[in-house]
This record gives sequence, C-alpha cells and structure tokens, in this order.
Amino acid sequence: MATLPVAVGATLCAPWSGHLVALLGPRRPLLLSGGFTAAGGLCVVNVGQDTSVLLILLAHLLIGIGFGFANAPITNTAVSGLPPSRAGVAGAITSTARQFGSAVGIAAAGGLVAGVGPAGLAHATRPGWLLVTVCGLFLLIVARAAHGSGKASPTP
Repeated sequence: MATLPVAVGATLCAPWSGHLVALLGPRRPLLLSGGFTAAGGLCVVNVGQDTSVLLILLAHLLIGIGFGFANAPITNTAVSGLPPSRAGVAGAITSTARQFGSAVGIAAAGGLVAGVGPAGLAHATRPGWLLVTVCGLFLLIVARAAHGSGKASPTP
C-alpha cells in the first residue's frame, strides 16, 4: 500500500505529460520529471525508523509524478529525430531500455535489502534513494541544458 502513490502519480501525470509534449515539446515535461523525481528521492534519502509514513507516501507520490512525466518526452525525443520509416525502431528501443532499466533497478534495490533485518532496512535503502535523487537531478540538468524550445514537430 505504501508504494501505491507511485502508480497513482504515474497514472495521473503520464497523459498530462503527453499533452504538454504536444503543446510545448519535451523539455518542460523532462524538467518536471527530473524535479519531481529528485524531490521525492530527497524526501527519503535519510529515511529512518522514526520517519513519518506521510513523508514516505509523499516521496512515493513525487517519484510517481516524476515517472509519469518522463515517458512521453523521452519517447518523443527518440522518435522525432528519425524518418518515419525508423520511428518504430526508435520507439521499440526506448521501450526496451525503459523495461531493462526497471528490471535492473528492481534487482539492485532487492540486492540492497537482501538479508537485512527489519531494524536495518531503512539504512539499507539509503543508496537506492540516493541514486533516485541523483538520476532526477541528472535529468533536470540535462533537460535544463537542452538547446531550443524542443517543440514537437508536426508529423506529416
């Protein structure tokens, strides 16, 4: 139940992200993605036994919102730079990379907490939350440094 806000945030923000990409291009949704993901990770990077459940739920919601804003602009960026005959390949590669990254991330998170008792669980998750924060900051920096408006080009 504690991770449900991740799904809620992603589900609510993914369509909104697609709409923003269509109107403004991929840069702004990527900025939102990086900002929300980094903020969520920062909320729990120092999680401990006394951390409020509300803070953990908020962190998961922020991370979910960040995830929701990420998919549409990443796919748009991968597909829009290619001729239509190659767009399907770019979309497939992007989707495969996303799925592979998710699988590796889940395996790494499981490895961090494997064999750790309840008392050490919060401390064992710290490197994972730090990585989430760093990835969000990296995305924020890359999106901020991107040139131009990134406005999506109309398809022929």
